[in-house]
Amino acid sequence: MQLKKIISLTNANSRLRFLAMVRSLRATGCQLPIWVIPYNDDLFELPENCIWWEIKEFTSWLKTRGGSFMMRKYQCLLTDNYQYVDSDVIFLKNPEHILNNINGFIASCGHWHNPGLTYTGQSKLIFQKKTTTWQKQMFNAGQYACDSTLYSLAELRLIAENKNYNFTCLNKKSNDQLGINLLVFLSKITVSNLTLQPFNMQSTWAGDYKDNYESYWSPATMPYIIHWAGCRMDTNRPIDAIMVDYLDKTELEEWEEQIKRNTANRRSWRKRVTNNLRIIKNTLTNFKLK
Repeated sequence: MQLKKIISLTNANSRLRFLAMVRSLRATGCQLPIWVIPYNDDLFELPENCIWWEIKEFTSWLKTRGGSFMMRKYQCLLTDNYQYVDSDVIFLKNPEHILNNINGFIASCGHWHNPGLTYTGQSKLIFQKKTTTWQKQMFNAGQYACDSTLYSLAELRLIAENKNYNFTCLNKKSNDQLGINLLVFLSKITVSNLTLQPFNMQSTWAGDYKDNYESYWSPATMPYIIHWAGCRMDTNRPIDAIMVDYLDKTELEEWEEQIKRNTANRRSWRKRVTNNLRIIKNTLTNFKLK
């Protein structure tokens, strides 16, 4: 693949993660432009050689069909020669070099052994009818690359609205990962996963590294990105320093405040849930006694 651009999706709330991602990319020597899909209207000033990328017709259609903001990354399927990453990704190697001799659709995650969050009941039946090894084609929607334009906007709309696919692709009870896995599968493009043979790259998910992450890596197997999808940032994993080290002093203070707020909100949510469950349990007990 001749990589021509990096694509991401973010808003002001994820600014610090995004800045760390951009700085890590530049540190690898990659100077490709970064096309940034706006998650919503909460924008901020982008670094040099980054542009906001929004296809208004696509965004308007997605809104009228009830799709979630995260489904805006479907827009990637309308272009070619790109590496997509969520804002919570850090580059360890230049993606231009890694992807240079690989064609098709390229994943680099471990969802082939953990596919549960990549399908709906609707889409799983579609996968199973085509292949017995469909799990190998599943991928994380926060990191992938592709050398081809998979759909025109008209084609994307037609497929996503189809009664056989619309729950997976557009229903708010679904999500972007479920929908984009189905859309890529239906395109019939070849999917390669760099953590499988013949590449055998080590995991790109930060959650797989509890202690000394570098002990898993050799020059040949070291991943080229690390993704913090679903990872809490208040657990002091050694690998978290890879992201945090790209923030300056002021940004680091802001980052630490965000982590404190998120931790406090999580505890408050758990307390509310616990109290509600207690109330329900007591109500049921009293009902039975009566």
